[in-house]
Amino acid sequence: MLNDQQWQPVPGTAGAEIYPFLRKPDVTCSNAYLIRTPGEILLIDTGADPGQMNRIMALVDALLRETPRPVILIVTHCHADHCYQAIRDRRFRALPHLSVAAEETGARALEAGDAARTVAELMGWEIEPLPVSLPLLAARDRETLGADGGIALHRQQVPLRSGNTLLIYHTPGHSPDSICIRFGEYLFIGDLLFSTSPGIAGIAGWDQPALLASVGRVRWILAHEPVSLCCPGHGRSIPASAMPGLLDRLQGEAEKMAGVGIFDRERLADSLEHAVDLLQEANRVFAAIAGRLYALAYRLDDLGEAEEARRYQELLESDQIDGFLADFSRFADEFNAGEKFEVQLVLKAVQVIQRVEAHFAGDRLNHVVDASLLRRADRLLADFMNTILGYRDTAHLSAVDLPSVLRDLVAGALTCPFSDAAFIEAADDPAAYRAELVSRLAYLPLFEGVDLVLDGDDDPLSPVLIDRERFCDEVVGILEDMAAAGAREIRLSTRREGDAVGLLIRGSGTLSPRRLRFYRRKFGLCGASLAVTGDGSDLLLLLKPTFS
Repeated sequence: MLNDQQWQPVPGTAGAEIYPFLRKPDVTCSNAYLIRTPGEILLIDTGADPGQMNRIMALVDALLRETPRPVILIVTHCHADHCYQAIRDRRFRALPHLSVAAEETGARALEAGDAARTVAELMGWEIEPLPVSLPLLAARDRETLGADGGIALHRQQVPLRSGNTLLIYHTPGHSPDSICIRFGEYLFIGDLLFSTSPGIAGIAGWDQPALLASVGRVRWILAHEPVSLCCPGHGRSIPASAMPGLLDRLQGEAEKMAGVGIFDRERLADSLEHAVDLLQEANRVFAAIAGRLYALAYRLDDLGEAEEARRYQELLESDQIDGFLADFSRFADEFNAGEKFEVQLVLKAVQVIQRVEAHFAGDRLNHVVDASLLRRADRLLADFMNTILGYRDTAHLSAVDLPSVLRDLVAGALTCPFSDAAFIEAADDPAAYRAELVSRLAYLPLFEGVDLVLDGDDDPLSPVLIDRERFCDEVVGILEDMAAAGAREIRLSTRREGDAVGLLIRGSGTLSPRRLRFYRRKFGLCGASLAVTGDGSDLLLLLKPTFS
């Protein structure tokens, strides 16, 4: 393993030493690897952080004072988080005998100052052209090796003054110009292992078939070349022995990503808006779930069911979820203060969602918490990830009769989910008795004291196309918001609205602009559109009839 910011020998080379700059994975700046040999100074990526570049330049200046020699920057790919400081730092660009090397398609993007291909546009960074004196893997300079499955692997050998040789392998997928670099027994793999991460998959130049082929190429390199350690573009070094398992996982993730959308400024903006909604809604939903669990645990303990009480109190691990959401909130505050970039906030939301999903109890709560609330919590997480990856799930749209759906919804909202008969029948079975007891204690009559009134036109309405379960859950969410705001009567009225079918929900109080935006997004995913009517307290849902 490499030690951060220490000189250490590179096995398999003639007198080379490496000084790595290793960072926690961060989309705004990559690792950098400085290598000294008697004949040259090599730098693999610079990253984008000015502080990191200052340390690199201090070391390079000291080495050049000690022994003047060429400086060669090899860029693993042209994304700005790997080379922004090479573009922006005047001291670096003024170094004597500096050569910049990049795969030929990446070289063209750098020399053109292409903000899209370098993803500087996505980061909101300004760039300028960077001259590349060593375009790599041109047809005249490369050799073609046969990797497994008939995949072509292009390799170029770059001899150095020190007698060492750089081996450059073309491994596109994350970007067209992605390369792996072997120096001695170390293989520098760029962003290969991060290529399927949400917010990374789909960026400019991302190519699923090429990525799958490059997984095979890297397997061949590891099997046929003397590699003991892999050095990624982000994070700690990886023993070569651990790479097959990581490549298996990468391949499995990539195989599922044929439908990934392009991650551009438009999707970043959509993801950013969704991330802000996600933070507030996640706090609300998980607070409701945790509150019900704690109330249940208190009542069980009061009845002498201490062990059962402890089980439900620990079930959700809500303290950890609260911690994740609080961490996200702090990060959002830093973003609002201008200390973080848009893409950083979106990827922070991805990280939080993945952690929450790992702790969310899911099916274990079905008999305790209202199923609609659990489904909303699950979808809250899934919908955000689909936004990041550019997926749009409309597979569950079906033709339904809206009035009958609403009748079932209102009846379900007002019906107690348990019966006295079931409770009596369970008396002789301790496990069944506890389950019935828990269901009763956990039940929260959300619409107690609220009149839910369903009106409709006398004329029959055409069937509509919706995702029935999702639509009903979001309507229940609106009814809960209105009840929480103090509405004592909520009317649901169906009617014709031109070529559409309308559902007017009339309660009391107005939803905040954030809540309206949240519900517009949610209803849009289930086949409906939401509008505000009257004084702002009436909500109108428009649904598409099946004949249109």
